[in-house]
Amino acid sequence: MTDEQLCEDCRRGYHAPFERFQRVATCPDGPAFLNTCNVCGALWYETQRSARRVTKSEARMLFPEVQP
Repeated sequence: MTDEQLCEDCRRGYHAPFERFQRVATCPDGPAFLNTCNVCGALWYETQRSARRVTKSEARMLFPEVQP
């Protein structure tokens, strides 16, 4: 996904309002979460310390049980 395809909020980063995200997967030994933006579909890898955008291939490696 290119920056042009991102919604304005995702271009600025992972921030409130968090209601725009849907949790897709959880890694219980992390804890870590895979979230998707309901507006543009961007995938976000969230941990207790940070969040970063990930590609579909990165998401599949981090959460093999999910096919984003």
